[in-house]
Amino acid sequence: AFKFKIKMRTTLALVLLAAFCIFQASAADCRSKLATADFLTYANCLGYPVESHIVTTDDGYQLKLFRLQAKGTRFVENKPVILMWHGLLDSADSWIINEEHLAPGLIFANQGHDIWFGNSRGNKYSLGHRSLISSSSKQFWDFSWQHMSEHDLPAAFAYIAKLTGQKINYVGHSQGTTQMFALLANPAGKKADVVNNLRKFAALGPVTYLANIRSDIAKSMARMPLLPEILQQAGKFGLLLPNWISSKAGSVLCKMLPWTCSFGMKIASDDDPGMNNQAAYENFAGHFPAGTSVTDILHWKQLLVSGEFKMYDYGKAMNNEVYGQDKPHKYDLSLISEDVALFVGTDDLIANTVDASKTFDDMRNAKKEIHFYPMGHLTFMIGKDMKFMDDLTKFLDITQN
Repeated sequence: AFKFKIKMRTTLALVLLAAFCIFQASAADCRSKLATADFLTYANCLGYPVESHIVTTDDGYQLKLFRLQAKGTRFVENKPVILMWHGLLDSADSWIINEEHLAPGLIFANQGHDIWFGNSRGNKYSLGHRSLISSSSKQFWDFSWQHMSEHDLPAAFAYIAKLTGQKINYVGHSQGTTQMFALLANPAGKKADVVNNLRKFAALGPVTYLANIRSDIAKSMARMPLLPEILQQAGKFGLLLPNWISSKAGSVLCKMLPWTCSFGMKIASDDDPGMNNQAAYENFAGHFPAGTSVTDILHWKQLLVSGEFKMYDYGKAMNNEVYGQDKPHKYDLSLISEDVALFVGTDDLIANTVDASKTFDDMRNAKKEIHFYPMGHLTFMIGKDMKFMDDLTKFLDITQN
């Protein structure tokens, strides 16, 4: 009997070891495909239950949302809901492209939550419309993050709240924070579909004011006198949508010469690229950029030049048609009364500490907190040390099933 027990234990140990090795090999195989895999393909490869949902906004745009829960499980209802929204020129992919134990979206899923991922109008996943064709309609591309705030977020919130019956914890990065700040600070009024279903708002790399931006690329573009004309010619049917050069070639370049990616980050977004996980560079380059509109980029230029957080400036004549006044409305951050936390990188060249602190101060009626970390703008997605996730989880304060 003793020998039989020893034999059984040895057999069980070998089975477990074999299973572990198969699991590791499978994960490594998935990682090797990530640079070219879409969200659904990669999540399925890793063994996560994943769904795709199409949500139509009140102005006709068809957004693709992804839903994810814990690895190796099946979908279960009544879990706490987190909606994660990407930044400028990005997509839902950004939340899962880091190594599995470092990717924010996968970390939350494995904590036992119901994770949803947004895709803004005009990125590679959200090119549909009720009546307009993105590849040939200029009207389709007439939007900025202001319209994402006014239409995309309310549509996503209404859909998720109806399907899950849960309040929504919103986690945005970069432009994903801007559109929520704009919604909550809109002097024309807040959108009920969002505020009635919003539990907490976490802003990673929060962007409202750009008066003190340190990004060399952003400042250089803002100074270009012919930028609008150049962009209109280059992107009348979408700007920086993924193609072979931007995706496949970019990922190969970052894999073979990672210093090129580090240099790009150094002049664009992250003062110290050493904070980022070099192993994720190839995958990041394979999924970025994911597309947007010229108007979206020009809206950012307006904020950078003016130093103000305001709606899109169409020019005097059109402003009077759209806003009923010569100039666009400014957003009023004092209108925010919700529960908000800012997560700021001290090496962030875009959402720097000075502008983020002004945002925090101007939210004088919010229930608020602010945290600082030695991180860059992209570190929130592809960092090699994601300890900020501990504070983020604590802020959200939701049951870990």
